[in-house]
Amino acid sequence: MARTAILKPALRANRPSPWVVNVPPQLSATGRRQELFFATKVEASAECERLKSRKDNFGISLSTMSSARIAAAAEAYNLLEPHNIDLLDAVRSHLRVIEQRSASVSFEAAFDRFAELKGNKSLKYRQEIRHAKATVAPLFGKLICEVRADDLEQILAKLPAGSRNAKMRRLRSVFNLAIKRGWIEPGQSPVARLDFADGVQKEVEIVPVDQVSGMLGHALENDLELLPFLVLGLFCGIRPRGELEKLEWRDIDLAERSVTIRPEVSKTNRRRFPELSENAIAWLGAYRDRGGLMEGPIVPVTSAVLRKKRRANWKAVAGEAPWIQQGMRHTFCSNWLALHGDVNKLVLLSGHDSPDVMWRCYHRGTKKAAAERFWSIMPPQSVAGNIIEYREKA
Repeated sequence: MARTAILKPALRANRPSPWVVNVPPQLSATGRRQELFFATKVEASAECERLKSRKDNFGISLSTMSSARIAAAAEAYNLLEPHNIDLLDAVRSHLRVIEQRSASVSFEAAFDRFAELKGNKSLKYRQEIRHAKATVAPLFGKLICEVRADDLEQILAKLPAGSRNAKMRRLRSVFNLAIKRGWIEPGQSPVARLDFADGVQKEVEIVPVDQVSGMLGHALENDLELLPFLVLGLFCGIRPRGELEKLEWRDIDLAERSVTIRPEVSKTNRRRFPELSENAIAWLGAYRDRGGLMEGPIVPVTSAVLRKKRRANWKAVAGEAPWIQQGMRHTFCSNWLALHGDVNKLVLLSGHDSPDVMWRCYHRGTKKAAAERFWSIMPPQSVAGNIIEYREKA
């Protein structure tokens, strides 16, 4: 029978606490004799009572276990001892894994739930979710709690830097949702163990002034429906995908020379007020004079039709030259900053978050002389200062 723990005062001056409990090997969690120190006799006595209960229950527990279970427990102790892991801790840890699995969902289901929650985001954002989902489809046989960093790395390592980073941002969002829903443990997102690729910073490309003039002139003569989209994208810097496609004519205030980007239209869910430049108003006036409608949506066609219209317009002006990604927005920001030099106001007009990023991207993106030409692009037979008469709706 196991000896009872012995409680006595700690007599040596170098003992950390005044009371010590000597625990025999049979009652020690380590299987070796221990000395447990306590600040008060009450705490030490409580520990002795706990150990006494363990001793009293030992015989009862042993009598209810089969010899096979006793042998299995002994083997488990032998397996855990080199790692300094207690058998009870190991069992509890394994039970947590089982509970996590039962509370989890499949990786595919987690992606679908995330996509459902982001259904009101921009078309570009929703496409990024679909592309990320297709990329990691080989892992959809797993529960999301089973997906490891190595699993993702084997897939992401094959992608170019830009594509890898885009997929990782969406994956990070999916795993953050899984943590909120309890499908994985906090701090267990495998994306956190991966590195974003170091992309090469490229110079911002803008549409040359002559091509801007050609795009607007071609739309005025051949595709009037496209003209307001180009005007507001080039001269106001409104994001083409998501924002311009949701904008309506009621958001255009010609009297105040401004555009209201409503929160439900804005990519950042914040209202902002881009200004209408003199030449933007002149081009909208030419659009109206040619019979263009100024009610309802700015873009009265589907995204697919708009894409065809933009391609035809660009090809007519630039031939087979590739379209510049984010060309209209980069063109606006570069030319506005070159002319006005106020990066903080540009942040407000464009809906960006960081003056530092704006300055690094667009400072000296074009020369001031070119910017002056850009802001002087007028429709045929118009003069500077031409203002659209503001008419109240009946």
